[in-house]
Amino acid sequence: MTCVGIDMIEISRIKKCMQNKNFLKYILGKDEYKQLENRDFPVQSVAANFCVKEAFAKAVGKGMFYLGIKNIQALRDSLGKPYLKISGKAKKIADIKNLKFSVSITHTKEYASAVVVGFDS
Repeated sequence: MTCVGIDMIEISRIKKCMQNKNFLKYILGKDEYKQLENRDFPVQSVAANFCVKEAFAKAVGKGMFYLGIKNIQALRDSLGKPYLKISGKAKKIADIKNLKFSVSITHTKEYASAVVVGFDS
């Protein structure tokens, strides 16, 4: 089984949401928050992480809020390569479907986008 999800968002929408001091704590998981905090929360990266969450939800065919927005974390390794860390309902769905995931993120000054591909593990 292979599944794909894609999402794109205007960075200005996330920038506006970030004016609410609770927004980042609401959408970001613990590790994700710490990683972005170390980089002073660049709005392009926050937007890209949000896209990853949406793209994952689309790939598995469930709503992001059903899965738990903080249960879908977009992290980067030491070379900057994005990867998923999933937990809770998101992990349960992935396990039931026997899926592993690959992530690709991109952004410009105006838009952020992500693609999540699920494949048999």
